[in-house]
Amino acid sequence: MKSEEMLKYYIEHGLVTSPGPYKNLMENLPKEVIEICGKIHEFMLIDLLPNMGVTSIPNDNLKDVNIRGIEYKLKEVIDRGNSELLNSRKHDKLLLGNCRDTSLMLCSILRNNGIPARVRSGFATFFIPGKYLDHWICEYWNDLEDRWIKVDTWMSQIHHRKEMLPIELFKGLLDLNYDSYDVKSEYFITGGEAWLNCRENGHIPEDYGTYEEHLKGLWFVRDNMIRDILCLNKLEPLPWDCWGFMGIENNNIEDEKLRLLDDLARFLIKEDFTKNMLQERLGYLELKDSVIKSLSQ
Repeated sequence: MKSEEMLKYYIEHGLVTSPGPYKNLMENLPKEVIEICGKIHEFMLIDLLPNMGVTSIPNDNLKDVNIRGIEYKLKEVIDRGNSELLNSRKHDKLLLGNCRDTSLMLCSILRNNGIPARVRSGFATFFIPGKYLDHWICEYWNDLEDRWIKVDTWMSQIHHRKEMLPIELFKGLLDLNYDSYDVKSEYFITGGEAWLNCRENGHIPEDYGTYEEHLKGLWFVRDNMIRDILCLNKLEPLPWDCWGFMGIENNNIEDEKLRLLDDLARFLIKEDFTKNMLQERLGYLELKDSVIKSLSQ
């Protein structure tokens, strides 16, 4: 059982998940996770679909993935001419999002419903056999089962829109034995787990990253682990945010940094932490207060 202090912490909004003046838009949304995801899919469109030519959207919508906070995402929804989240929309009016964005939206709605929730940055195993690709999920605390349950809102939309997907492009994802609403550890690992896999369990760091050849390796695993601790501190970054000693330009990791990061990974996977402990660890990573405060903008 997790401490009541930490569960309360993850019920309360952070700067990034707060809906601000648009809180009322969430009041009529469903309370069950599967139904919430269904409603998210009615006002958000995952980036894979326009990227693969499944549907077309205005070029202006491509900027949506750079909107950090839920308040500003909801403002964009309203600005496109619809004041309710429950109303249907054409694709050109949908808010474009990646796996971070859909996970963040679910996290915000769950917190608004009084359910402890948090976003996690890590790697999915199901895209390419033997490879670990950058991916984000949301997890919420289930009191009855006394555990965190991982939800993949991005993959949930793949099935939600399966009727419009070309089978030759999406057969692998659609045939996967994958429960988007209770993701098992064999399909998703956090940044900390990935780091220890590479450092202590014999995994090849170059198997971790993205589809792009230059975005992989131990430095990428490091950055996703740091993004994960930012998420655990309720300072959810964009997937490409790099601060402190993050970034491809710092791909040669000094021995001192390796030891610090080994310690951080072990700390994260134990899940035995408090709010103060999380904030203290964040202070080791050379992330300036001014940068952290900008995360909701």
